[in-house]
Amino acid sequence: MSRRFFTSAAALAAAGLMAATGLTTAQAADFSGKTIEWIIPFSEGGGSDKWSRFYAPLLQEALPGKPAIVVKNMPGAGSTKGANFFAERAKPDGLTILGT
Repeated sequence: MSRRFFTSAAALAAAGLMAATGLTTAQAADFSGKTIEWIIPFSEGGGSDKWSRFYAPLLQEALPGKPAIVVKNMPGAGSTKGANFFAERAKPDGLTILGT
């Protein structure tokens, strides 16, 4: 696959993040100096961990302000532990995202 494909995928992910936080391109967020925590509800070294760590730098480049993206693995209960953590903690500011 080409770098262009991966850059397009990261841009699509960024658009999805903006849509999830209720932002439009006219009022796009500026994540300068911010850290986005990417919750992966599976253990390190698995498929979800690998794709999230592959896409994290691309997502960082695609988001306004180029925020730091930190992948946090939270395995347990078949992904329920991490998903519940996300549901309880995430605010509509886009600084916590869930990868499933």
